[in-house]
Amino acid sequence: MGSFFKDCGCARPTRCPHPYTVRFRNGLGKQVEEGGFTTQDDAIERRTQIYVEKKRTAPSVAEARRELGQKTVLGTASPAATLSPEASCHT
Repeated sequence: MGSFFKDCGCARPTRCPHPYTVRFRNGLGKQVEEGGFTTQDDAIERRTQIYVEKKRTAPSVAEARRELGQKTVLGTASPAATLSPEASCHT
């Protein structure tokens, strides 16, 4: 579902003025952080909103997003890695 925290070294983190950060996995399965939440309730509300959005997404749409993300990652490979073995032989 995700987590929320304060990224500070204060002795009493619940009383310090630093903002909360929410950490979760997006639809592509990548870990994402969103920060700037002034209260714990705001951070929990955002985390809950993300959870509801993920649950409302149809499984087919979620799978299509994951596949698109994988294609994007694989598409950044060097051109030499995508050539066939015959094309890269120097005989």
